[in-house]
Amino acid sequence: FFLRRSERFFRALAAVCVVCRRLQTMIDDAVLLEAVAKQGGYEEVENEQAWGAIAKVLGQRKTDASKLKQRYEEMLLATADAEKEDEDEEAQIIGREHEVEDILDDRIEAGEKQYLVKWRDEPGEFEDASTWEPVDNLGGSRSLIAQYERRKEAAARLTDGCAADSAPAAAPAAAPA
Repeated sequence: FFLRRSERFFRALAAVCVVCRRLQTMIDDAVLLEAVAKQGGYEEVENEQAWGAIAKVLGQRKTDASKLKQRYEEMLLATADAEKEDEDEEAQIIGREHEVEDILDDRIEAGEKQYLVKWRDEPGEFEDASTWEPVDNLGGSRSLIAQYERRKEAAARLTDGCAADSAPAAAPAAAPA
């Protein structure tokens, strides 16, 4: 019984040590990034061959400088890979054809007419599926633009008609004295 209990304790302790090492690595990575940035960045550190100085600042031996450089380069590669994945994902979204559901409004921005477009997308794909787009981006939506312009003209006629009906009658001209 006592042996099993101590065995479980040591397994739990080993697991805690693994977590601590991972946490220490994350802290060390942040400190390494900051130290390189303070030295002027990766290119500056490379040009000046200042990895030994960075090791010293971090409380490491100069012989650990190559390990620090290797770790920093691994972080750079991981960051570049993550950025590439983000760019690829964004390119896929941009590269897809999106279908216009409706034209909601128009405006003139920097001398160019733009339309507020409601996009027909997959549910949950975008929180706000409406964007301002220049006419050039809406080549396949000419009929929707024409429908919007007809609705806008009809609304303007109704507004003008209502305004004329509700205008006060002109007061009779006063007789000359």
